[in-house]
Amino acid sequence: MKMIFDSKALWKERFSAYTTEVMRYLRYMFNDHLLFVLIIGLGAGIFYYAGWVKTLEPSFPVIPLMVILLTASIAISPVATLLQKPDVVYLIVQEKAMDAYFSQAKIASFFMQLYVFVIVLGICMPMYVEVTGIPYSQFFTLFIVLALLKAWNIYFGFESMKLEDADTTWMFVRVIVNAILIYISLISAPFISIPLVLVVILASYYWIKKKTSKVTLRWEYLVDKEEARMNRFYRLVNLFTDVPHLRGTVRRRNYLDFLYQPIPYAKRKTFAYLFSRTFVRTNEYIGLYVRLTVIAVILLVFVQGFYLNIIFSLLFLYLTGFQFIPMLKHYDAQIMLRLYPIDDAYRHRSFIHFLRILLLGQAILFSLIGIAQNGTIGGMVILGINLAFVAIFTFLYAPIRIKKMYE
Repeated sequence: MKMIFDSKALWKERFSAYTTEVMRYLRYMFNDHLLFVLIIGLGAGIFYYAGWVKTLEPSFPVIPLMVILLTASIAISPVATLLQKPDVVYLIVQEKAMDAYFSQAKIASFFMQLYVFVIVLGICMPMYVEVTGIPYSQFFTLFIVLALLKAWNIYFGFESMKLEDADTTWMFVRVIVNAILIYISLISAPFISIPLVLVVILASYYWIKKKTSKVTLRWEYLVDKEEARMNRFYRLVNLFTDVPHLRGTVRRRNYLDFLYQPIPYAKRKTFAYLFSRTFVRTNEYIGLYVRLTVIAVILLVFVQGFYLNIIFSLLFLYLTGFQFIPMLKHYDAQIMLRLYPIDDAYRHRSFIHFLRILLLGQAILFSLIGIAQNGTIGGMVILGINLAFVAIFTFLYAPIRIKKMYE
């Protein structure tokens, strides 16, 4: 008797495993310490943003800015297919029966990404209302338009992946269409924007359906896209805890050798040298440090204020220090490392000293921006506060956290 393949049951099984894994990692990411810092940072950001919005002039380019931000939040619509490498062999013969599976994947992807454009729209609305004078009730019209466009992007994006030029031509087409429709929605009435969006969606639906009706799925391409999507999530989680699924990438970067050349050749400095080279050569660590530093500098430069400078400086110093602590366990799985005739006390001490150097670099940079904005006295106060935080974090907080990690 021939067995009936149930693709819906397969989707439910994989989606359940996926949500369980995501929720487990989210618990590690949003722990009590990080939530406390995020709440303080969010509160400060909302307070200063509300004050900044009131200073906007009618000439402020709010509509072009919203078009860019909303288009990015809508056009970037990866479909969570949850496909795995063995599917290329075992499920390719069930391609027709997989229609229900991929339909479920599109619906789930829509709801998983719904919050992105809602947050962007919520942030942009005060600027939009202040500059244009349009009431907040326009939020609901824009939400409907953006929800329709999001659903269209997910469907059109998935169907276009059957075509060879999915990553270039069709992505460009989607971005242009999204930008035009969002711009029209921002400047016109609902009875114009919503019907126009519906007409474009229906016309493109029948067009792409006809174009891909005789084209089969590119299974290997879909698996690669899904692995890339999951790797982005794992890299984010890896900032907070170890992720066994993630394979780090390493580059030589000999032009940065000068950073660890001053380290003396001594037994007690073995781990200092190891952590320094790991930081320079491993994309995850040096990338994390550069990203956090650049984001902090942008915020400090464009959102000015003495107290705000202090808040953002301390916030990013904490985030950097907190997210680098797991680096201490980077080599725990390396058995050869245990052959080093070096006490763990040297290892922990070297790591804390390495962490202190990273935070001092940020503290000085943030303080220089504070001096440029608030004068010498204000900048020196910010420098003193930043240095005090680095001392408390590296001499008190970090040793306690490291001790708990190895209990």
